[in-house]
Amino acid sequence: WSPDGTKLASASYDKTVKIWNALTGELILTLEGHSDYVYSVDWSPAGSQLASASYDKTVKIWNAVTGELILTLKGHSEPVLSVDWSPEGTKLASASYDKTVKIWNAVTGELILTL
Repeated sequence: WSPDGTKLASASYDKTVKIWNALTGELILTLEGHSDYVYSVDWSPAGSQLASASYDKTVKIWNAVTGELILTLKGHSEPVLSVDWSPEGTKLASASYDKTVKIWNAVTGELILTL
């Protein structure tokens, strides 16, 4: 769900992320750019961005209004299963089959920490 509750984002085996109107069910946007299954999505706290985690070993940050790809975060050696924004929206955590959690700067894409 988007923070305001009006939209829903879905991850898909067709390698896309879809943004839906949660009130009408209408498809708003289809985000294409991953090269393998998309496993997880998460809205930024402000609702302006969406992060996606994929079997292609990347995390992507999207403009949730226009669908534009903002950043691709690379650093995991195995598929990425989960992604989560920090409460203030400046960092992103990703968890992978490679048994690591990575903390990223969501503005620059810089890797901050590997757990």
